Amino acid sequence: MNYESRRITISYLAVIELCKIFELPQDAPTQALSAGVEKLIFQHGNLQTSPKPSTPQSTQPNKSALSAMVTNFKGAA
Repeated sequence: MNYESRRITISYLAVIELCKIFELPQDAPTQALSAGVEKLIFQHGNLQTSPKPSTPQSTQPNKSALSAMVTNFKGAA
């Protein structure tokens, strides 16, 4: 089997959330963070087993998630 590696960049807020999910310190090594990202991809990446019909959806912001992100960002700064 051929495996292909990809390089990604994630934001500081995403690192904080990743550390919370896997109970990692915020200064965890890069390898620990990439392992967490891989685990999320393989655990949750294949949830959709059959294609859903595309329906137009309104794009409303998730205000509670945005608020939580801003609060976490203010606490980290």
